[in-house]
Amino acid sequence: MFWVYAAALLCLAALFIAWPLLRSPRRLTRVSREATVKALYRDRLAEIANELHGGTIAAEDRAQVEAELGSSLLADYAADSTPLNPTDARLGRGLVVATVLLVIAGVLFIYNGLGDPAADRLLGAESLLRLDPEADREALLVWQEKLRERVAARPADAQSWYLLGHSELQLAEYQRSSEAFAMAYAQFGADPNIDVYWLQARYLAANGQVDSATRSIAERILQRDPNHPLVLEMYAIDAYQSGDYRTSVGHLNRALSRAINPSQRAALQDGMREARTRLGDLTPSLDVAIAVSGDVPHGAMLFVIARPMGGGMPFAVVRRPAVDFPRSIRLDDAVSMNPAQLLSQAGAVEVVVRLSLNGTPMAQSGDWEWRSQPIELAALAEPLQLDATLAAPQPGTGAPTTATRPVLP
Repeated sequence: MFWVYAAALLCLAALFIAWPLLRSPRRLTRVSREATVKALYRDRLAEIANELHGGTIAAEDRAQVEAELGSSLLADYAADSTPLNPTDARLGRGLVVATVLLVIAGVLFIYNGLGDPAADRLLGAESLLRLDPEADREALLVWQEKLRERVAARPADAQSWYLLGHSELQLAEYQRSSEAFAMAYAQFGADPNIDVYWLQARYLAANGQVDSATRSIAERILQRDPNHPLVLEMYAIDAYQSGDYRTSVGHLNRALSRAINPSQRAALQDGMREARTRLGDLTPSLDVAIAVSGDVPHGAMLFVIARPMGGGMPFAVVRRPAVDFPRSIRLDDAVSMNPAQLLSQAGAVEVVVRLSLNGTPMAQSGDWEWRSQPIELAALAEPLQLDATLAAPQPGTGAPTTATRPVLP
């Protein structure tokens, strides 16, 4: 269909160019020539009248001068009307046709190099990103075939490689998907969307094994987003499979700090429970049971912090979206902020539970807060249970409400 429209437009353009060129040069200029002769005749008559008035021409000579002027212009016009030589006419028409054909050939050559006549076959290809792998399998197969043909013809088309990678991923052809995303990366360069799906494809193609190339992609993603849930979940599974349950808990703790969809959050929480079961109780451990009094502000973030008395760099921090109350949070070395400053290396600490309205760990006016009494960690032989109830600040105080509960080691 494209070529039908293209041919029609080219023919129309050729006719537009050729029509004025194919007309006789004599016919093209006759009308303008007549107008010029008439204008010259009128101007010369006016000059004769002025000369007569000025005395340059005698009155009895006027008729003769005007007659000579008319004869001269008529002779000049007649000489210009000589018929065109037939050979010259054919040569002129040949040059016109050759020019038109050359223009058409040039247009086709340029379009073949720069244009994209097959682009209409890919209209709507982005819709495959929304297709269901089971319900829309046939549609995915159609797009897969079209995109394979496309990249075979145009290997530098990064967008088509990217879409092909998606179709292969949804059809569980993980190795092909990984190769397609690799080509998209090679053409387009580093891009968050390419990296995330390329990582998934490589990970699945390797049956859950994290090799150096996969880790390189993952680290590139974490440089942009240090708490990316997909990457941290992958790392957590890899650590779990190798028996490093503490590291697995640490990765899952970071992954759960983000606001993610409920199904993904539930899967990560299941993984956290399983990893903690395998890890066992670290010493010291603080189990904080958290309840709320009143409606939780939308978008609030929960922070559970073990820190030096009165403040300072925390030893352990858990950050969670403020949902699913009541809930329990464990603080231990697995969720320490800094390997060089572990909870087990602290002496006395206090636990702060804060519902941050603006999502930052620093206390702000209007935050809901609970704070423990000092806790001597060295005296703990088993996990210590803390009960924290959060409530909105008391009206007029201008500062977070602090509820304290004596804690004995």
